[in-house]
Amino acid sequence: MIQYRHFHNTDPPGLLQLWHSCALGPAAAEGFSCDILELFTFSQPFFDRLGLIVATDENRIVGFVHAGFAPLADESGLDRRQGILSGLMVHPAYRRRRIGTELVCRAEDYLRLAGAECVEAGGGLDRNGFYVGIYGGLQPSGWLESAAPWNAFLGSCAYTFSTRTIIMHRNLKTSRDPVSAKLIRHRRQLEMVITDRPSGQPWWWFVRFGHLDSLRFELRPASTGLCVAAGQIIGMDVFIPKWGVRSVGIRGLFVPEGQRLHGYALALVLEMCRRLRDESVQLIEAHVDEQNQGAMKLFRSARFEAAERLVTYRRRLD
Repeated sequence: MIQYRHFHNTDPPGLLQLWHSCALGPAAAEGFSCDILELFTFSQPFFDRLGLIVATDENRIVGFVHAGFAPLADESGLDRRQGILSGLMVHPAYRRRRIGTELVCRAEDYLRLAGAECVEAGGGLDRNGFYVGIYGGLQPSGWLESAAPWNAFLGSCAYTFSTRTIIMHRNLKTSRDPVSAKLIRHRRQLEMVITDRPSGQPWWWFVRFGHLDSLRFELRPASTGLCVAAGQIIGMDVFIPKWGVRSVGIRGLFVPEGQRLHGYALALVLEMCRRLRDESVQLIEAHVDEQNQGAMKLFRSARFEAAERLVTYRRRLD
């Protein structure tokens, strides 16, 4: 008989075994230890054992759901009105028994009692505080669309489609950089500044990416020294055992308003690719909202290709 309860301190080995048994798809890391799961999940300052609900069969963990909260608009804390289903999985041998449905219902009860008005299954871009570094590649921007019939399952739980994030990849070993007169001019006139000390980042960035290697890249004209484009790279070393290549993710691209439409963002991404190629990085990843046509065009121009899709579904808690 299936029983349900909240997280116990002795659960991580069972949760890790379940993770590695569920065939979560190419965007889920594998072969990592309990220490890694602890680092990116249970050690988070906002982890609440009541939000992680497990399904057991004679002391064996056969499923779990993990509920949390999205950040405030300024990313200085949690917004208790915005619930998130950060993780959900059921062992393949126990599926089609309504275990997943029961887990979702119990997670919703937890979120409702905590003050949530709505819930986003999968989180979305920069909204999921758990599993950064081990799910989704660069970050868990949703649940992998190709790994499970999320539309049918979550539709049966009264959820409706919310967002789709495209995982963009570029293989530095096989692709060539685009060439144009503008890009050549930018490369001659702009200098790259690299720092490993994150500055000006909000609390939400540090709790998610603070455990990972990161660098900040800036392009500056030699004549003025003012930043015309900036971005970050985040290390993805936990994925090396599964993918077999060294990978990094690009995020936080920014061009000051007065410097836009000059091709600086593309020049920055390409220069980052060149530097990373020299450091024996083979794969670069970026996450782009499918509605952001400007970002999609930028990464396609930089020779990135769509690899996978992460989806979220939303429901109001009445």
